[in-house]
Amino acid sequence: PSVPLRLMPTVPTPPPDPRALDRAAELIRAASRPVVIAGLQCTPEDGRWLQALAEALPAPVLTTSQAKEVFPEAHPLALGTFTGGEQDDAVLGLADLILTLGLDREALNPRRWPYAALVVSLSRTSPSGLPFTPLVEVVGDLALILEELAPRLRGQTQVDWDMFQLDRLKKTR
Repeated sequence: PSVPLRLMPTVPTPPPDPRALDRAAELIRAASRPVVIAGLQCTPEDGRWLQALAEALPAPVLTTSQAKEVFPEAHPLALGTFTGGEQDDAVLGLADLILTLGLDREALNPRRWPYAALVVSLSRTSPSGLPFTPLVEVVGDLALILEELAPRLRGQTQVDWDMFQLDRLKKTR
C-alpha cells in the first residue's frame, strides 16, 4: 500500500542552540532506559537519523500514527504506535528518559501523562499545549539536530535495555 505524502511547512528553522544540544546529550548519555517517541514533525528524511540514533543508543522507538513511515515497523527497536493510552505504559513506565522527536499535542491525550521519566524535546518549532514540560528543548531542523547530537553521544555506555524484554513488549502491543 502506498503511504500518503506528508508535506511539512517550509518555515525557516533556527540552527539548534549548542548549549541545549550539550544538555540534551548529557541527559541522553546518562539515561539507562531511554525511549524515543517520533511525531508528526518528523519526516521520512529525518528517519535515517532517527534510526541511527536508536541503534547507537540503543533505544526503543514509538511513532505516532502520523509518523509511522519514519521508522521501519519490522526493526527490532520499533515498538509500534504511540497512542498515549495504557498500551504505552509497559515501556514508558520503565523509561528513565523520553526523547520526543517532532511530537505535537495533536498526538497526545492531553489529560494523561503519568510517566515519571525526564523528557527531552527535539522539534522544528517550540511545542505548546503538551501535557508535560520538557527538561530540555532543542528547536531546529530535526535532521540537523540529530546530526549535531551524534558526536556528542560518542561513548554512550549507560543503556540497559533487555532486548528480550523489548521483544516481549512489542509482541504484547
